[in-house]
Amino acid sequence: MNAAEKRMREVFQFGATIEKSDVFKSGGFGDHLHPEIQFSMFGPSGTKEFQIGRDNYLNFVEKCAALLSDRSDEIVSITSADEEIAIVTANAWRKSKSTGEEIHYQWVMLYRVEDGLVTYAADMLDRDAQEFWGRICP
Repeated sequence: MNAAEKRMREVFQFGATIEKSDVFKSGGFGDHLHPEIQFSMFGPSGTKEFQIGRDNYLNFVEKCAALLSDRSDEIVSITSADEEIAIVTANAWRKSKSTGEEIHYQWVMLYRVEDGLVTYAADMLDRDAQEFWGRICP
């Protein structure tokens, strides 16, 4: 197990089901983000977004959470890709606040961890999940 995998296992409490975005609050994942983290994820715009900065990352997650009336994530695997890369896979359930639509999908996140901090994050969602985010975003 490399340092990146170890850090992601600590952050996501491997095997736990995450039901709130609290993991991203102070004392949680936010404390493991580099101040200049770069990330590319699907979210509030309904498209893949690229942004830089810890505050932008945390705001992004908050905006995503605000679009949902309920959610849960079950972390199913965390693996090493090389010395700095960890890949996290989870089963997700989302319910749209605006439409009531529900979806189950699997997400995959690639994280680069350098000196104990996440410096890069990118998600990979299937087409159904991408379209869901596109429909529920204002």
